[in-house]
Amino acid sequence: MRCTLCIVAPKERKHLSADALLRLVRSGFTNIPDPRCDDGDIAFTDALMAAFAMFSLTSPSRLACDTQRVEDHVGTL
Repeated sequence: MRCTLCIVAPKERKHLSADALLRLVRSGFTNIPDPRCDDGDIAFTDALMAAFAMFSLTSPSRLACDTQRVEDHVGTL
């Protein structure tokens, strides 16, 4: 079954998609040694991906991002 609402990149441009960028970033993060002394509950690569996500947001803070999301949603109702 094919999703009619999905946006699919053409085969020749799959390396230019957001998914490809995130895979590239994650693969780069896996090469960074974990400097923590003890084993944390969260994998170091996952922590780096979370930091990358926060720095790639356009809002100055998570609260501002959530506030904008709520306000934009209310404006579309």
